[in-house]
Amino acid sequence: MLHLLSYLLLSPRSIHAEATNPINRCPLRPASDSVHRSPLVIGHRGASFHLPEHTLPSYRLALELGADYIEPDLVPCKSGELLAMHSVDLNDTTNVHDYNDGQFRSRARQSAANNGAWGYYVHDFTWQEIQLLRVRQRVSDSGARSSSYDYMFGIPSFSQIVNLLYDWNTRELSLIGRPSKVSGVPGLYVELKRAKFLKDDANVSIADLFLDELANHPKASELLFDNATLCQTLKNDEYRVPPLVVQSFEGDTLKYLRTMFKQRWMDFVEDDAILAGSAVAAFDTSTAAEDEINHPWIPPMVLLVNSSYCRTSDFWSNVEKYHISGIGPDKSCLLPSESDVNQSKYSNIEQAKKEAKEWVTKAHSEKLAVHPWTIRIEMERQGQAGGVPPMFASVEEEIRYYYCELSVDAIFTENIAAALTVGSAGCSGPPSQSSEWPFIGRGGPICVEEERNLWFFGLSFLALGVFIGSVLTCFAWACASKGYCDGAIGSVRRQQSLALPELDTSIEEDDGHDVL
Repeated sequence: MLHLLSYLLLSPRSIHAEATNPINRCPLRPASDSVHRSPLVIGHRGASFHLPEHTLPSYRLALELGADYIEPDLVPCKSGELLAMHSVDLNDTTNVHDYNDGQFRSRARQSAANNGAWGYYVHDFTWQEIQLLRVRQRVSDSGARSSSYDYMFGIPSFSQIVNLLYDWNTRELSLIGRPSKVSGVPGLYVELKRAKFLKDDANVSIADLFLDELANHPKASELLFDNATLCQTLKNDEYRVPPLVVQSFEGDTLKYLRTMFKQRWMDFVEDDAILAGSAVAAFDTSTAAEDEINHPWIPPMVLLVNSSYCRTSDFWSNVEKYHISGIGPDKSCLLPSESDVNQSKYSNIEQAKKEAKEWVTKAHSEKLAVHPWTIRIEMERQGQAGGVPPMFASVEEEIRYYYCELSVDAIFTENIAAALTVGSAGCSGPPSQSSEWPFIGRGGPICVEEERNLWFFGLSFLALGVFIGSVLTCFAWACASKGYCDGAIGSVRRQQSLALPELDTSIEEDDGHDVL
């Protein structure tokens, strides 16, 4: 009550002074040039290389491996709950067709809104029915992913995913020595799927369902809003990932969400009304830039774009009208064409890489983060697109290209460890001006080499070791030649070497099961 009274007595002058704080909401790109860290790692559908995508174990594994975000794709079911599925067709990754000897086969239908495609559409099934189904590994033809976990896990609801992340951030992180000062705690990077199709086919607004679930979930306020979204208390070299990011291929969906978050902000922060009232009242909504992009409780919005859209002449003008915080391009937007690579057209390849760098630089100049998708560890082969492109020898080389040559801000990946390994190893090239991590808040190289003084330090120890070894060698030779050490040396010579035990080098088979 005392805090509330203090707020009510604030003068307009003091409120305006509070509004001039340099940071309101935690930005998608660090606002300070003093933040040193590698690009953010987004666990694409969880840790989906290892486990079936969009399952609670897959999300949990991504968190354990150190992802900055877990990324659920959300679709609605018939009873209104949002659940995690990449496709609106359950047949893509579940056993819906064969469940209980074909119990649901009569539910398959064509959809005019989906170009006449047949499918088991998720919004034709209730949540109770969805819970009967089990999920399999989507990428089954690469030969690199295990099928041992197929049909072991169910489809999670959005509410269950929020509970998982809440438990991880509030209870388990402190037990394993995280977080660091340049990452904060992991967040949710949500994609709302097929908004126009769902409206046309089922008269469902996925955006409104999403807002309602955020407003009604008992833990969403603390986890995704309240103090978690604000960063003005951080030091100059600290960074905290925004707790919630919303992405979509449909710009109009993002525009609608931005408007509704602004109108309904009290629905999401009602557990911290004093903070909400003072911060929003103090926020200067007179300028479009602040109102639409940096409002404390409008989460960062990211527009997903495919390889054809990102190269259109009106792309940047279209992006500007959405007032978003970032762009998620198909990685093909940033790569030479496959034909140029296959035909070794080096001048075309270099030109394409130059244009990719200019594309990222343009986005950064517009204060937009760049988060390309998707890194898959398998090598791309004929008929299997989406893996490591043929211009790279390995997934590590591909990631280094995005990190070190293009300076992207984050990467969507299905193998968390690969992205973290490249980020921690740094980049080859001229030494960075930074001491440990790159400045990810500015353009330029993202990764760095080890500092030169570390090399000098190591070489100094090597030289010292060689010198000491030479002295000891000379002493031993003199000692032996003059007979000063006959007793000691003789005793050493008389010692018998101990026989090493025989080692069993055979490998036990694990009953034919793959071990994660």
